Amino acid sequence: MIKVIFEGSIFLHQKKGGISKYIQKINDRFTKYNIKSQIYAPIIISDILISNKKNVTYFFKIDKIPRFFTKFFYTLNGLLTIFYINKLKPNILHLTYYNNFLISYIKTPYILTVYDLIHERLRDKNKKFSKSKLISKAKHIICISKQTKKDLVKFYKINDEKISIIYPGIDSGIRYKKKTKEKYILFVGSRGRYKNFNNFIKAYARSKFLMKNFKIVCFGVEQFNYDEIQLFNKSKIVDQIIFKTGDDLKLENYYRKASLFVTTSLLEGFGLTPLEAMRCGCPVIASDIPIFRETLGNSCVYANTKNVSDITKMIESTLKSKNTQKRLIKRGYKRIKKFSWDKCTLETAKLYRQLAST
Repeated sequence: MIKVIFEGSIFLHQKKGGISKYIQKINDRFTKYNIKSQIYAPIIISDILISNKKNVTYFFKIDKIPRFFTKFFYTLNGLLTIFYINKLKPNILHLTYYNNFLISYIKTPYILTVYDLIHERLRDKNKKFSKSKLISKAKHIICISKQTKKDLVKFYKINDEKISIIYPGIDSGIRYKKKTKEKYILFVGSRGRYKNFNNFIKAYARSKFLMKNFKIVCFGVEQFNYDEIQLFNKSKIVDQIIFKTGDDLKLENYYRKASLFVTTSLLEGFGLTPLEAMRCGCPVIASDIPIFRETLGNSCVYANTKNVSDITKMIESTLKSKNTQKRLIKRGYKRIKKFSWDKCTLETAKLYRQLAST
């Protein structure tokens, strides 16, 4: 049986999020494919591993890394992980994030999953998570979309044969019961920079129809910041916008009840949230960018989200047409069948066997 270790740096870096969920989901399923896998994360801030401890080893959880102690915790995490890897001697190490410290001290061949190249596309030189050395030394690289692979080849000149595209999954089962939708538009996740949130707010505020008939619910981790509140005041929508946070079940409930889900992002590596919305029977409007064309197909309405008036036009026309909403819900259910965690795990298991035999 092939032994695989997921080093757990993402679970110290991220309290919750798509990457953590991806690792946890495939680790859960590997026993079905004769792969002995384990997440080894000595110190975590993640909530995901607390709720599901199958094939997981961690020593203690902290709420957050204390100020000025980031380097200490990452180094301690790395040292404990090196000791464990050398003791267990897995066939393959699967890096959960960009752990430069680790690869300097191990001989085990490793796989790296690249989720996006957004820093590179924004020309943001993030030295904390420099990827060049990790990518060049990896035995193989998994990209979660064709767009990510295209960007990886462009920025790092990687041999095509060293890269596999394996899509992440969507939780199975349609999570929608035919009930009356509530009068709100849902926006999920972070709102900074390339998420283009400000254009969404401007598009909403310029429409008397939207202001009169629908509120905005923003679901995420970070409360509204000063600049956002200033924008709400300027746009006169302070009473129209609500912030919510919570676990996956609470988010699922907001997806189910929303009249519409909107993502105005200009860059993504995959785009999980619109697919989650589709699973819950929520019509979707998405930015007309290559990655969404790849993952969402014809199951949503596309808008030029650099153009505020086009966002307004697409939101209004969708919310005014029950037939459009029904069509989008139907197509969304069909689209999410393309992405399953079992398929993702099976394809990853096949890759492990191929690499372990060479």
